[in-house]
Amino acid sequence: MREMELSKRLSDKKKKAFYSHLYVLLHSGLSFSSSFSLLIESTKGSDRNIYEKILGRVVSGGCLWEAMEYVGGFDRIDCGVIRIGEESGKLMEALSFLSDYYDRRESQRRTLVSALSYPAITLAVAVVVLCFMLLVVVPMFEQVYSRMGGELPALTRFLMGVSSYVPSLFFAFVALVALFLVIRHFYGNTDEYQRLISEFILHIPLLGGLLKKAELSRFCRIMCLLIGSDVPILPSLNLVGGILRLYPYRKAVLDSCVELESGSMLCDAFSSYPDLFDKKFLVMLRVGEETGALDRMLKTLADDTSEELNYQVKQLNSTLEPLMVLLIGMIVGFVLIAMYLPMFKLGMTIR
Repeated sequence: MREMELSKRLSDKKKKAFYSHLYVLLHSGLSFSSSFSLLIESTKGSDRNIYEKILGRVVSGGCLWEAMEYVGGFDRIDCGVIRIGEESGKLMEALSFLSDYYDRRESQRRTLVSALSYPAITLAVAVVVLCFMLLVVVPMFEQVYSRMGGELPALTRFLMGVSSYVPSLFFAFVALVALFLVIRHFYGNTDEYQRLISEFILHIPLLGGLLKKAELSRFCRIMCLLIGSDVPILPSLNLVGGILRLYPYRKAVLDSCVELESGSMLCDAFSSYPDLFDKKFLVMLRVGEETGALDRMLKTLADDTSEELNYQVKQLNSTLEPLMVLLIGMIVGFVLIAMYLPMFKLGMTIR
């Protein structure tokens, strides 16, 4: 009976270190057992247990990819690429690719996080400031104005009305979040759920475009390795289609396999999804297929898409920073004007 799989997944950073270190040790001429033993000695905690189990199964006669799949901690792309490397005699190339892949993926993640963290923090501060003013400041002014009597300006009445609904809106928000988590728990692995979530995310202004480019870059880079390792295009598409994160891309790649089986070209199959693959991408893909240099063209597309992604992230960051500061200023200014407007009118009346 199979042992219980380790549920803990290795992070991208740890995978990058694992593949790069194993590559260096094997490249230096050490045997697989010696390389893995040195790798285990330099590792601590649960990761060490994973590596020890992998080495044990390989020493017992198993393949590296089978041991990785059995032990757990790795994704489908890890096992798939290592399997291709072992079966094609290009294990070193597979290790080098995975090291570079996770290095680029971690770099992209850091770039996206750094670009979105400032706007997210600024937006959170704006929400906290707004809630504080609506729950604390506005009620204080409301008590003062109720003692004074008289008719309040429409802007002030509007803000006081919003203030009275904030607790109800907060509980409604918490209920929606709880409902979403429940739905995700029970239906998170269904195609319909993933389709709806992916389409919602991809239609978010700015963010959707960035995620499309990140997914395209990932697709091109993995396909480049597979085709460059003489893996037929259909098995390559089946493997890549199973590891893409966004459902529309995953479905487009897997559906294209059916068209390729009937004799269509990959670029023609992808042309049915203009929202996912633009004309430039399709043209370059066609050139690669017609010239027999699909792997090199995919590498070019991956590099170009990554450069475009990095440029757009930098542009987004430089644009959002002043906009978020302006947003906070407008919120605070609106609340202050609405609250002090009755006093301004009272002062003008006294004069």
